[in-house]
Amino acid sequence: MNPQHRVNTTIPSKSFAAQSLKPPVSASEAQDRPLCSPHFDRIAVFGGLHHEPIGELFYKLYEDEPVAVGSAAFKPNRSRAPDDVYIRSRDIEGRSNPMANKLEFNCCPPQILQGHNFFGHNSLQDYVTAIFEQQVDKFNLRPSAEERHRWHYGDVDVSHVHLCANFWFPEGSQRMAIDAIDANNVQGKHRDDETCISLGYNGDSRSEYRSVTAYDKHVLLSKLWRKPGHYQSRILRTSRRSFRVEIKLFRRLLKELGLAKVRDWRNVDVSALYFKYLAAFNIANSFQPLLTPDECTGLKRGALRAYTLWLNGEDLPRHYGRTTVAKYIKEVRGTIGIDMAAHRRPEKLPPLNLAELLVPENVVPVPRWGIESGRYWWPGRAAEEYGARLLLPDEAAPEPPQIWTPDAGDFVYDEELDRLAL
Repeated sequence: MNPQHRVNTTIPSKSFAAQSLKPPVSASEAQDRPLCSPHFDRIAVFGGLHHEPIGELFYKLYEDEPVAVGSAAFKPNRSRAPDDVYIRSRDIEGRSNPMANKLEFNCCPPQILQGHNFFGHNSLQDYVTAIFEQQVDKFNLRPSAEERHRWHYGDVDVSHVHLCANFWFPEGSQRMAIDAIDANNVQGKHRDDETCISLGYNGDSRSEYRSVTAYDKHVLLSKLWRKPGHYQSRILRTSRRSFRVEIKLFRRLLKELGLAKVRDWRNVDVSALYFKYLAAFNIANSFQPLLTPDECTGLKRGALRAYTLWLNGEDLPRHYGRTTVAKYIKEVRGTIGIDMAAHRRPEKLPPLNLAELLVPENVVPVPRWGIESGRYWWPGRAAEEYGARLLLPDEAAPEPPQIWTPDAGDFVYDEELDRLAL
């Protein structure tokens, strides 16, 4: 085997639990490789397609005549669970013969294209192209050459995206981590199940900008796959030692970021974006060590007083103004590495260190057996399978997006994953 693809077998950590893990490649490789990066999970997108509306129509009276103004989301296969494609016709016009001008999809592309969403990739364009082409075939719709061209080159609106990563994790510690995250966030949280928690809520309503869900994916897959086959069993064995964190970005934030169109994602570092918003939530600071007095000697008097108050369970806004609190949080974090933005206080021997586990180099890679099985939908496959359908003349077509095609050198050498999957 090529030694450069071998898995690094150590994690620089003081945590016994963290030292027991065997993560994949280096941080730089994790950011650069589609096979070892956060991936797109659920998406909601809509693009141009002139068609007869799909699903139940909504009507309003205009001049005493019913006029179609919208349609309900339609799930083609009602017998299947969670991960089929929800379809909705949009921009409906006409009275006697209403026609829609846009088609919306809300789905999980890796689930649809490869039968599971434990692994995926970081090319939004590839997923969108594949879903549009697959679904118009399914419904026997006939897009124009211009409409198809728009799908393939990113002229498609994005309502929301979910970015996911699975992290190597000590087996059996997922529930403990979720409980700690729960205790670390006094408000703005939602917990449907003991193995899942979501942050980014205002009362019962989620944020219109972003949210995050941390959960034990193995529990969900075990419930879904009651009688797993050989391939599913391999995924289950891998998921048992993983922890999943899903960042959800909604349309208001996407507009602010300039990511409201699929084409806007073409040069985005998906890994950097994922970890930026992961850091915005009180997750990684849910376990922190209790430092000795000697380790706190670098703090100035004011910051030391604030740290002592916080350590003893005091709510800092009761003692300081907002600006002063922010100043002391920044100073303490920069000096001794303790984050006073956390509600959960440090402990002498924390059983986990999420700050060291939820990092790029600890992302579970797509295993070699997953690719060699032929089931993995790799980035660039949509262009390969559907690219010939583009009918516009060459001079009318913009420069096509760069397509990544896997070869043997791109496979992460995952000896640990292979061993787990036997």
